[in-house]
Amino acid sequence: MSRKTLAVSGLLAAALTAALAPAAQAASPTITRAEYDKVKLGSSISKMHTAAGRGACKLTSSSGGSGYSSKVYECKGNKRYSSAMFSFGNGKLAMKSQNSLDGKQSNGKMTKAKYKKITKGKTIAQMHSIAGKGVCVRIADAEAAGAKSASYLCEQSRTYGNAAFTFTNGKVVSRAQYGLN
Repeated sequence: MSRKTLAVSGLLAAALTAALAPAAQAASPTITRAEYDKVKLGSSISKMHTAAGRGACKLTSSSGGSGYSSKVYECKGNKRYSSAMFSFGNGKLAMKSQNSLDGKQSNGKMTKAKYKKITKGKTIAQMHSIAGKGVCVRIADAEAAGAKSASYLCEQSRTYGNAAFTFTNGKVVSRAQYGLN
């Protein structure tokens, strides 16, 4: 390799490093669905930071008194418009929730007839069976004190319309629809 080629290669490498460095520094840490799932109720704050990576979750609220302290951390998700929240009591995870960490979208095949069949008390599996594969996607879930809840969105593609279902411990507890044909 000639000295000229070597010098040009060195300059190009330096320029590329300088050009990429601000972009690398600008990227902020995020949390994924898999990282969120690793943080179980009862976990410590350090376990959350270890699972999510330092800097992904920021302390947004803190209070204490009479032998009890609480801290709330909010985390930027790795999918568009996604996030997670962890609430700690005396240093132990008491509640967690996430929004859109799955990053999935409905295939747009929801109908009013399908909606009418998905009634209170139906299971998540029954909802998927009635609506069809890929119609209803989980957009949020939360867990606290032994109760697990999940919200699903099911869209219609022809004209604007959708249905939303909320489950607690695997059963429909509330449902709503707008504009379904």
